[in-house]
Amino acid sequence: MKKLISLILALVMCTGAIFALSSCGKNDTLVCGVTIFENMNEQDADGNWTGFESEFAMEVGKLIGMDVEFQIIDWSEKYIELNAGKIDCIWNGFTANSSDDGIERKDLVDFSYTYMLNQQCIVVKKDNLAQYATEDALKGKTAAVEGGSAGAAYAKDAVGEGGKLVEFPAQNSAFLEVKSGTSDFAVVDILLAQNVVGKGDYTDLAIVEDIELAAEYYAVGFKKGSELTAKVNEAIKTLDENGKLMELAKKYKLENSLQVNYD
Repeated sequence: MKKLISLILALVMCTGAIFALSSCGKNDTLVCGVTIFENMNEQDADGNWTGFESEFAMEVGKLIGMDVEFQIIDWSEKYIELNAGKIDCIWNGFTANSSDDGIERKDLVDFSYTYMLNQQCIVVKKDNLAQYATEDALKGKTAAVEGGSAGAAYAKDAVGEGGKLVEFPAQNSAFLEVKSGTSDFAVVDILLAQNVVGKGDYTDLAIVEDIELAAEYYAVGFKKGSELTAKVNEAIKTLDENGKLMELAKKYKLENSLQVNYD
């Protein structure tokens, strides 16, 4: 009987130890929700993550003592993934000064310090550039956007009731939509468009220079009340002050867009 009790106790202790180790491993990993975004979050031929945001996250991970993993998500479901605990943060060119369905994003997540200047831009076929001299030209048109993005919020108002939105899980698909002629224009981050438009398969696309949209700022989004926000902010400040953040920005030709704000 004593042997049986000892065996049960040993099993209970072993299970507890395994659970503790498992929990510890989970707590030591920062899971970042991302989409494929040229120069920000992308994978090389060997599956390694590269880009400014990816390397930025990994540098932060070193400072706060956490391994970093990247989880590809459908951008329109970012809040669901975050609140369900499937990801720890949204780290993928996430515009802080924007809204979703009329709700300010700052009311939906806790944001880190902002660190990069961006804006939305209009992308059309080069042959159609002359048709888009003002925002009025967007009324009644079909716009390709990333679902749940700042671009989608702008495009919804821009096309009006007579227009149409075609939404995708990630911004990259919007370029092909315009190229094929299925949509009249796309609304995407200018930092992405500058790396794609006029190059490779998209030499026939152009950014509409006559329509300049409001400035935006990237930040990392965390679940409301997350202790990670303060830890990541401290790391961002360190990387800014020691020059590592500017080093990464220069590596990806983003030095003119890097703007860290501690407010």
